Amino acid sequence: MNAATRHIFLRPYQLEGVEQIYAAWHARYRDVLAVFPTGAGKTVLFSHIIQAWRGATCAIAHRQELVGQISLALARDGVVHKIIAPQKVISGIVQLHMEELGRSFYDPRALHAVAGVDTLVSWAKTHAKQQHALMRWAAQVTLWVQDEAHHLLKENKWGKAVGL
Repeated sequence: MNAATRHIFLRPYQLEGVEQIYAAWHARYRDVLAVFPTGAGKTVLFSHIIQAWRGATCAIAHRQELVGQISLALARDGVVHKIIAPQKVISGIVQLHMEELGRSFYDPRALHAVAGVDTLVSWAKTHAKQQHALMRWAAQVTLWVQDEAHHLLKENKWGKAVGL
């Protein structure tokens, strides 16, 4: 772990949640929905899982503020990641990394990513050069984490984002 990161300790109920998620995956459930009340630390919990994940990941949120919160949680866990968002949003998030941790954990070539759902879907449709790189990267993703997953339907933007 980098000296700029903090060691994040999960609360007992968060550890139990992580154990239940892994147990569900071990039982061969492919899609797992973790439900915790507001303020219970879902972002910290899934950042912990992403940190340990062997392979590409993508955490998707619907608002820029949430993309920033997720990115900062990953940075606190020492996870280098890309941010799929407008450049202005990326710059603001990198500034948050610098202010709190003294360095940036942003790398546009990283396997782990945080994305705004609207940006992810629109880039997949409109940016030819970025689309090719995005599609290659998305094909490698073995863990998709969706904040506000209760919105997920195959036909809507959430389903389309995962189905890149």
